[in-house]
Amino acid sequence: MNMNAEAVGRTMRERRKALGYTQQALADSIGTSRKFVVDLESGKEGASFGLALKAMRVLGLEITSHESSFHEFAADFERTLNEGDYHYAIRLLGEYTNSSLAAGRALMPAAPSFNDDAYRAALGAVTLWVSAKTGSPAPKWAKNAKASSQPVFLAEKLHPVSDRMKDLIRSETPAEIAAMNVWIRERDLATV
Repeated sequence: MNMNAEAVGRTMRERRKALGYTQQALADSIGTSRKFVVDLESGKEGASFGLALKAMRVLGLEITSHESSFHEFAADFERTLNEGDYHYAIRLLGEYTNSSLAAGRALMPAAPSFNDDAYRAALGAVTLWVSAKTGSPAPKWAKNAKASSQPVFLAEKLHPVSDRMKDLIRSETPAEIAAMNVWIRERDLATV
């Protein structure tokens, strides 16, 4: 669940309706007024946190941490790249990107440890792009990532990429990624 007052309120409203509760019924079940529920669902930030948690419990919602996702992605990148499994590494990059976008922030607060400079630059570039796209702060490791001295086309780890294809990829690479001398089309991040 995206953790801002409007998104939480919207989620709560959708769940309340799906469960067939009226605003008044929800208010009665948590011992408050209908106005509180209206304010909560509209994203007013002055709502009581304790009452908001009670409402979430009634609706079967909970606040969860994505902490395990951080470690899973870092460990997966470390294992995959240290084994040289570039087919899976490209898919993992897409999964990391999509999961991070869905979470509203980059899901890797610390850089994984591996010895592939091209992937290090690519992972830093994609993480910066995710942070820019979601309006979330970039992890320190990504801010400190160094641009590649050579152009990085990750597909070249698997097969040759023609100059014509490289030109197409360059023309469709987001600026945050291109700034790191990494070349990945935005649409490929969702499908790799």
